[in-house]
Amino acid sequence: MARRTNKNRKKEALREKRKKILRVSSFLLLFVMIGVLVTFSYMKITEINILPIKFVKVDGEFKYLKSEKLKTILNKELNRSFFNVDIDEVQMTVKQISWVDQVTVRRSWPDTLIIDILEQRPLARWSDGGYVNQRGEWFLAGDEIVDENWPVLKGPKGSEYFLSKEYLLMSNELEALGLGVKAFTVNHRRSWKLDLDNGLSLQLGRLQVKTRLQRFLNVYRQVIAKQLQKIESVDMRYTNGFAVQWKTEPDIKNNKEAKDNV
Repeated sequence: MARRTNKNRKKEALREKRKKILRVSSFLLLFVMIGVLVTFSYMKITEINILPIKFVKVDGEFKYLKSEKLKTILNKELNRSFFNVDIDEVQMTVKQISWVDQVTVRRSWPDTLIIDILEQRPLARWSDGGYVNQRGEWFLAGDEIVDENWPVLKGPKGSEYFLSKEYLLMSNELEALGLGVKAFTVNHRRSWKLDLDNGLSLQLGRLQVKTRLQRFLNVYRQVIAKQLQKIESVDMRYTNGFAVQWKTEPDIKNNKEAKDNV
């Protein structure tokens, strides 16, 4: 009787083992079938003829960005499907276009790619090429000079932010006198020089430049403006005064003739 009971127990254990193996096998088979189905579905939906990109919408206000170049690049995305278009790649490609500052790319179901572009906002030209934007960052936007009236900043490499900040501060001070900065230069000795839009050059030196600029503003209307047609440059690098470099007679005559012809 005991032998028969042990034998039945072994048969029952064997049956349970077989059931367990069958359940595991069924689960693995189901898992494989799901994987095959997902892979097949992904391969189908990433085909160009399945949910193709039909529209590329560009949002942004542009003044300098060349729309032709933008269209040429974005038209390539019309050969992609909604799912296989590489968002990061598109964003990187658009970012390299001249005058593009920031860009974001997103999908819009079921057939549209939306690209938001923020254009560079130039503050000035950089003397060695390129431009400086409103944040004081240098950027390259091709060799074409878009606006000759932009001021020119010149200084050591890496000083773009410093020069742009000081340019804005000085421009605000000079604007009260109706003056504008045409060029702002800081040389290798850190000496400051301003070329104003009325043709006057202003030497400020390295030390106490803010004080010297204020001294120039104080004497401009009473002294300098009255002789402006005869003055080439003003040197403020003196403790209690300033020096004037006068124009030569031919320069004065040419300036007068130019004004008479306006």
